[in-house]
Amino acid sequence: MTVKVRFDKEVREYAKGEKVKDDVLRLTETALAQALEKFHRRMILIEGDTPRKAELAGILAGASARVLSDALEELKKKRLRDESEDGIQVLYATDALGEDTFGRKRYEAFRKHFDVLAGSNADVKAVTFKHTRDILGRTYDLLVLDMSYDYSPNDLGRIIETVRGGGLIFILAHPFEKWKKMWTGFHKSLVTPPYTIDDVKKRFNRRILRKFTEYDGIYIITENGKLRKKPKRNKTQAKIKGRRGVEIPGETVFPRELYEMALTEGQVEVLRAFEGLVEEEDMLVLTADRGRGKSVSVGIAAIGLALALNKRTRIVVTAPEPENVQALFRFAKRALERLGFKPHIVEEKGLIKELYARKIGLRYYPPAEGYRKSADLYILDEAAGIHVPILHKYLDKPRVVYSSTVHGYEGAGRGFSVKFLKKAREKRRFSELHMDEPIRYAEGDPIEKWLFDVLLLDAEPVELTEEDYQLIKNGEVYFEEPDLDDWFEKDREDLRNFVGIYILAHYRNRPSDVALLADAPHHEARVLRLKNGKIVTAIQIAKEGNIPKKVVEKMVKGYKPRGNIIPDMMVKHHMLKEFAKLRGYRIVRIATHPDAMDMGLGSKALELLEKEAREKGLDWIGSGFGASEELARFWVRNGFAVVHLSPARNPVSGEFTAIVLKPISERAKRLIRQASDEFRIRLTEWLGDTHRELEPEIARWLFETPFGEAVDYQVHLTDVQKKRLDAFTGKVLTYDTVLDAVKPIVKLYFLDGWMKPYLDERQIKLLIYRVLQAHSWEETAKLIDRTETFTMIEVRDIIRGLWYYYKRLL
Repeated sequence: MTVKVRFDKEVREYAKGEKVKDDVLRLTETALAQALEKFHRRMILIEGDTPRKAELAGILAGASARVLSDALEELKKKRLRDESEDGIQVLYATDALGEDTFGRKRYEAFRKHFDVLAGSNADVKAVTFKHTRDILGRTYDLLVLDMSYDYSPNDLGRIIETVRGGGLIFILAHPFEKWKKMWTGFHKSLVTPPYTIDDVKKRFNRRILRKFTEYDGIYIITENGKLRKKPKRNKTQAKIKGRRGVEIPGETVFPRELYEMALTEGQVEVLRAFEGLVEEEDMLVLTADRGRGKSVSVGIAAIGLALALNKRTRIVVTAPEPENVQALFRFAKRALERLGFKPHIVEEKGLIKELYARKIGLRYYPPAEGYRKSADLYILDEAAGIHVPILHKYLDKPRVVYSSTVHGYEGAGRGFSVKFLKKAREKRRFSELHMDEPIRYAEGDPIEKWLFDVLLLDAEPVELTEEDYQLIKNGEVYFEEPDLDDWFEKDREDLRNFVGIYILAHYRNRPSDVALLADAPHHEARVLRLKNGKIVTAIQIAKEGNIPKKVVEKMVKGYKPRGNIIPDMMVKHHMLKEFAKLRGYRIVRIATHPDAMDMGLGSKALELLEKEAREKGLDWIGSGFGASEELARFWVRNGFAVVHLSPARNPVSGEFTAIVLKPISERAKRLIRQASDEFRIRLTEWLGDTHRELEPEIARWLFETPFGEAVDYQVHLTDVQKKRLDAFTGKVLTYDTVLDAVKPIVKLYFLDGWMKPYLDERQIKLLIYRVLQAHSWEETAKLIDRTETFTMIEVRDIIRGLWYYYKRLL
């Protein structure tokens, strides 16, 4: 059917009264017609410095809402809108909506005109960038995005993708020449001592403006009606094409009504895959780009599985944030309603956390908590945003579904495959399914292409050949500080390769990471290149320290300067005010090409970075990271000392954050040695309380030191304690009766230097787990997979050796 996309007489009369040029109305009609016919999105950017741009957006959006409202029934017939949708959904996003803010005034200017033209069939939701998580998983027909003052790339990543095919996006912006030079609120958040706002770059501003002009489907007008970028020809008719029909299997385990909710073949395949979990307890891995209906499909399929199990069914749902699973919960609820249930939901701060209907229960838990619960099905949505060790905790569950975005705001790339699935295949068999066809809009959507490009969501590292591997083996690499002006201004492929390494190597990437690299005055890039120029290791550093005395005094009293994470920690946790005056590099991220890992490139890059820092007269190099055995070992073996461990696990990753430092100057060496010693002393106590659940294989590396000398720590045993230790090692007394004497000896071992007695890995873990963390004999026996009796004997033998060595020193 052909839909006429032409604003009615009332709209044109109103627009004429508001001095809106006919060219602007025709451009909007054309953009809307293109969007409806292609089931794509179109963007209209309005440049201006006054509230006039918001008024113009109100008129154009209101007029568009009328057209969409008239076409709503036809869109439902073509399955481009859900049957339950009764109106047009509009989102207005801005930096501020408080009283007497410019953001509020622009919003009110928009509503004044929109409400007159849109009618009662349009529902407007206003949201500030601070609360854009609230709209994740929701879908809108029209978006007005106010970028006049403040926005971040994260905001773009969240907001743009909420708009469905057939919809329009209106951007409120400053004139381009002004935008190129202006500082946003995001820029102000990048200022850290000793830098000022004048030091902040504007590379990302220029990048986004350039991308606006490069893509089809994006039109630019001024608030006075001048068309700066317009369609090649006007279009006022849209031949609406329905979705490609989906074929429902003849015989299904799940109710046919659930299959009828599917809009793509990919969704049907998800339902079929879930049917396979009914008879056979299994694991399913589901991947997709954004906008493919992944979470929606999982929500519907989860209900089908619960019904097919024909018993009281409990489903654990987890994701990095509860916002990630709102679409899953909403469509699970809709599926239940379609089948005649009356589901009950439990919300917290506007987010669905629980869903119940008769014998079916779905409940959200944080990733580090969900695996501890008993359930019939475990669903991990946005799994690539969850720390790999936590993902492994779910591997032994009977029915588990890992669902992950491949490219998009959730930011995973193939890191999910590289870091997790490779090892998962060694542990169990599972099915894999990838969803290709978009559900929110049709394939080839120009706005998706623009968004992926501007935010580098689909960046990939360079492909390596056999010749490249030979260069790596021969050590034919060189270290370089790239010219970020060149990378960003000329859109170099090196930038995509650099970011692509992070996307594949790290479990979590955000669009704002790109802007941070582009504009933060204290952030820089370093690369390790092959002789032929290919980037194989990427490093992002932050210059920290050199903090003014006045700021240091404020830090002592609790003030936390932006950036300067390591100096702030050293001042607050080690009382070392003089460290804040030293200068150093904090390694924000370091990653090696996933196809060239374990070939020494990371260590080589650190060696060359240290050489550079030494030549520049810096005092230290440091980093903060989520503590895993692999990473702790990497940093320690490269000569870094652990100086701090966060008291609590990250709620998303389940990791404790460790901070490491490597001194360059003699002054820094003295301070870092002191901090390292202090940390090791603290850790011997923390392990019995704050860090009692820290994995012992991680703890053993935190005790390692590059300084080689023992900590100056006095241990005193009474004569009676010494005699009781003799009795314990002689099998007269039991461990539980001499713990007070055993623990100081074990502390001595972990605070000793390189000349301490040799213990193997299992023996070290035993001492940490049983003595320092005070786990029971039963728990300790499980750790080493031995009987309790064997474990008791093993511990006694270890203590006997340590007591024999340290007895002469006490």
